[in-house]
Amino acid sequence: MLLADGLVVPDDTRALLLDLDGVLIDTLTMDYDLVETLLRPHADVAVPREVIRRHFAYALPDFWTRVTRDVGLDLTDDALADLVARHEKERRLVTPVVHAGVPELLRDARAAGLRIAVVSNNPRADVAQLLSAAGLRDGVDEVVGNDEEGLRKKPAPDPYLAAAARLDCPPSSCVAVEDSVLGLESADAAGCHALGVATGSATFAELAASGHAVTCYTSLGPRRVRLGREGITNKVLDTPNDFVSHMVEHIAWRLGCSIELRWTSDDWVELGGALGREIARMPRLRDSSAALGMIDDGSAEVRLRADAERAGARFSASAQLDLEWFLSVRCEQLARGGPLVEMLDALGRAAGLDIAVTVGGFEDPHHTWEGVYRAVGIALDRMYNPPVAEPPLPEASAATGPAVEPAGRAVERGWSVETLSPVAARLRRETAESVVTIDVRLAGAAEPGAEVTIDVADSVSVTGLAGLLDSYARAAGLRLTVGFHASRLSSSHVVTEDVGLGLGRALRGMAIERMSELGIYGAGSNVRDVDDVSRPVRVGLSMEGRKFWKYVPFGEDYPSFRRSFLIGHTLCGDLFSEDLDDFVDGFAGGLQASVMVHVAPGVGAEQGWPEVFPALGEATRELLSVNPYRKALAPGVKATLA
Repeated sequence: MLLADGLVVPDDTRALLLDLDGVLIDTLTMDYDLVETLLRPHADVAVPREVIRRHFAYALPDFWTRVTRDVGLDLTDDALADLVARHEKERRLVTPVVHAGVPELLRDARAAGLRIAVVSNNPRADVAQLLSAAGLRDGVDEVVGNDEEGLRKKPAPDPYLAAAARLDCPPSSCVAVEDSVLGLESADAAGCHALGVATGSATFAELAASGHAVTCYTSLGPRRVRLGREGITNKVLDTPNDFVSHMVEHIAWRLGCSIELRWTSDDWVELGGALGREIARMPRLRDSSAALGMIDDGSAEVRLRADAERAGARFSASAQLDLEWFLSVRCEQLARGGPLVEMLDALGRAAGLDIAVTVGGFEDPHHTWEGVYRAVGIALDRMYNPPVAEPPLPEASAATGPAVEPAGRAVERGWSVETLSPVAARLRRETAESVVTIDVRLAGAAEPGAEVTIDVADSVSVTGLAGLLDSYARAAGLRLTVGFHASRLSSSHVVTEDVGLGLGRALRGMAIERMSELGIYGAGSNVRDVDDVSRPVRVGLSMEGRKFWKYVPFGEDYPSFRRSFLIGHTLCGDLFSEDLDDFVDGFAGGLQASVMVHVAPGVGAEQGWPEVFPALGEATRELLSVNPYRKALAPGVKATLA
């Protein structure tokens, strides 16, 4: 049951039991201003707000004993009694400030047929007077104070047991709302469904860590999740946990949506359901999709199917990962990853989607979870957004695109740019060892492919590289011309690494121009449909503003994979597997991107490397594809490429 668009209570709830100070009315702010004034006749001492907040939940005699002790004052009993009396008088004189959402909460509780009691650590008459002054007394059935005969004070369960008895409701059917650990302990011990709200004595983190609250809230105000089309930079992300906010942001970002997320609780299941309902409002264009999501060392593959009967989220993992351990590991502000699974499961159930997640690479938990949620967002984009065609720019079919940089402009020692536009890039790199020229352009109506000229010493043989680059260019939809000259070169890895570096650098320049002119995805993979996750090799590519590349074998341990795939193999006639690894290294460095290579079980070097290049080409094609929602942003997630 949802009350006042904010507070979630069990459907069988019969009564709402509310603390007064810090929950219904904001006496804490008043006490911040009042404490030093009341102390001044006894001592001129500064009292930190943290001291006041820490003891705010106690009855006034205990409050003043604890506060004066913490600031080093040794007052007489008469002085303490004077402080208590004047404090009580001041509270009776002021007009209480009611916390946001409280009137609406009481109204909705009444409309739902719930009984309402106020359970306070203050004298009953004072509680009744404050309720009347705040205009809340008529909405309350019973008041329980701390001065009633036979009742022990909080944290004993007595006050809540008494309230439940007076309302003729078993404690298990009562929801208690408290702002202090002291009060939560009392409500929990009484057997109530205890909720914490961080509007008074304790911080949200303190309430959540107490172990006494079923759910914690930042306020009793309304919550909201809304996806829109006002631009992906138009976003409000306000939850009690910044990492959860970031996961939701990944989904909205990849969907091309603006988002207003104002979430007041740590009920991530409810958040997932709310987000899923928002997605379900969008027109679905496909019944299934898939994606490879990754950032740096973390990656995951996701398959989505519209299937109301199997709706929810299911997790599995590659051979590199102990899934149970991964889900139990701390992830930034979350003590474990389990809530992220629950949130995704609720999203799937609300949207009618079967979400199958296979976790791939894992070093830092936050990177892997970003890979999971990014993959979900990409797959949702494919289900709910139509593809965007390449606009008919005149230069797309021209033999050479117009340069936006002066021809031959030196951009860094050894590098010069000859052509740079949204559809073409040509650059040259000279070192003491070699000269590399790269000309890359969108193929448009022309036949994609690569022309490769490599002039090296007779001792170096890399003729097979031309075929791999041709398969890359065809998959990427590019016309690629590569020239490499180094007549005295005696190392094949320099050829592959320098060509990879030059190609990545050229693509980076083109990507930045395309993002400015058109908007592009800035990331891509060769996983788009559910059957693609069965490919021998899956490659993800993302412009992050820094270099990273990683291989994730799905069926063997990494030392075995190094022997079967990365090192010591000769393929495509004359190419060394370790030199092809150097190509990927150079490509990632030139593009300032992360490259993730997932390799299926049983796939060795002879089969796998010829699959890597067209897979990388498909990922490049998607990275460069038009996405108007991201126009004028930096291509990479970290926005460091402008």
